[in-house]
Amino acid sequence: MAAAPSRSATVEVPATSANLGPGFDSLGVALDWRMRFTLTVDDDPLPVPELPLERMAAAGARALHLLAGEAPPRGLRVHVEGEIPLGRGLGLSAAAHVAGVVAADALLPGERSADALLRVAARLEGHADNAAPALLGGLQIVIAEGLDEGELCRLGVDPPEDLRIALLIPRFSMPTGESRSRLPERLTRNQAVHNIGRAALLVAALAARRYELLAVATEDVLHQPARSTLLPAMPAIFRAARAAGAHGAYLSGGGSAVAAFVSDGAEAVAGAMREAAAAVGLEAEARICRMSSRGAELIDDTAAPGVGSAGR
Repeated sequence: MAAAPSRSATVEVPATSANLGPGFDSLGVALDWRMRFTLTVDDDPLPVPELPLERMAAAGARALHLLAGEAPPRGLRVHVEGEIPLGRGLGLSAAAHVAGVVAADALLPGERSADALLRVAARLEGHADNAAPALLGGLQIVIAEGLDEGELCRLGVDPPEDLRIALLIPRFSMPTGESRSRLPERLTRNQAVHNIGRAALLVAALAARRYELLAVATEDVLHQPARSTLLPAMPAIFRAARAAGAHGAYLSGGGSAVAAFVSDGAEAVAGAMREAAAAVGLEAEARICRMSSRGAELIDDTAAPGVGSAGR
């Protein structure tokens, strides 16, 4: 019997920005900055993917096969198109894991829910704040209810169309493991109340388009002060962004990118952040993004959407 032919699926996935200041491991939003991953499976062995993103996508595909009760493919190849930088707090590992999960889902028989796909990606990531918007798009609030058992509680919110995010992207990376190792083991009651209130205010302010509240709503005492030891220019960049007209600024994910919410004058805000970084010898690039309702999409000849914003 002839061997089955190779099968491929191409998935487009957005970059994401997580935490948004006080929403540590709970808030994330999709950006209109996207990458493509093409997954090819074969019954014959193929060389093991070499690059980190390829390995992450392959891990997502294998995990989805196990969920579906199928043996992982003997041969698996990943092709990546796009230039979202790794280790900058823009959700690239989540994008790769989600792409592998969605591509494998398209190639396997049967149907699986968006929540089932998210649980697989979240297990690989260790948390779902980037995985949820990468898969589903929009602003996602996600809470782990015993992540070892894969239980997640989530809610999606349509992001404001008139608000943009100015990104300052340093040339150096802040690996997630090193960044998280700086976080405090304990918080005081006042610190906990500080972040709880601001995380709630942030979601409400975005939903109500009350952008004047974002300066307070993006304040954080849980992770940003600790991570500023790896990015000492962070407070000065925040101040420069607000002085140039940003509504609020925060460290995107675990860094090193800094993000600012902007209505008007996004280029001026990005320029001010770049100047603040340059003043202390920090080389960085700037980019303006919109928050996007588009999540992971399966690409074919008709560009039919895949998971997209399902279930939000």
